[in-house]
Amino acid sequence: MVENIKDCERIHLFRDISKEEIEKMFRCSKTVERSFEDGSYVFRQGETPRNLFLVIEGSVMISKDFASGKRDVLFMIGQGDVFGEMFLFADAKAYWYDAIAQGKVKVLEIPWEFFYCFCSNACEHHRMITKNMLEIQSEKNFTMTRKLHLLSGTTLRERIALWLIEQMDSGCADADTVRLSMNREELADYLGTTRPSLSRELMKMQQEQLIETDKNTIRIVNRDVLETLY
Repeated sequence: MVENIKDCERIHLFRDISKEEIEKMFRCSKTVERSFEDGSYVFRQGETPRNLFLVIEGSVMISKDFASGKRDVLFMIGQGDVFGEMFLFADAKAYWYDAIAQGKVKVLEIPWEFFYCFCSNACEHHRMITKNMLEIQSEKNFTMTRKLHLLSGTTLRERIALWLIEQMDSGCADADTVRLSMNREELADYLGTTRPSLSRELMKMQQEQLIETDKNTIRIVNRDVLETLY
């Protein structure tokens, strides 16, 4: 059973779909709501994909663990965003990564059959949600392309500078301050380094008056210099 979702019309997946049609879609697709505690797995790599997931409360970390113990944080999923969509139309028999709750999380699980099978009434909401899903997939592809560009930086300082500038330009910052949605360890995994290395480089950049760091924020002091680093 799905509880009432606040501002559901603002969620990209439901764009241009009325509240009545959304409720009808939940019934038609047999969508269910699930809750997860901090650190628990929404799904694990190796499990069989069957659903599309939509975060309605909290955030989810998408990461890849290796046998060596190393973790690669691919991206974070926030409220109103979907995940698991890359397996929807791919010939994939198992999840390639983990989805881990960050804090208390609520998600909707929409079975894939809903996207594959159109009902006899050819519902308008069915057409619109498929269109929205294609738009979301395009945006996710762009996000992953940006991360590949980020990891192309040859030094850790270059990767930090590029990530900070991208956060500023993508609207994820308040004025000149980037608010971290990940802790230091997760950010280090995202940037392809270790937490001690990340902390040392951030300290050096602060000493050189390029940035100012706090527990959950990084303020850009000299953007012009940062842009010359990559």
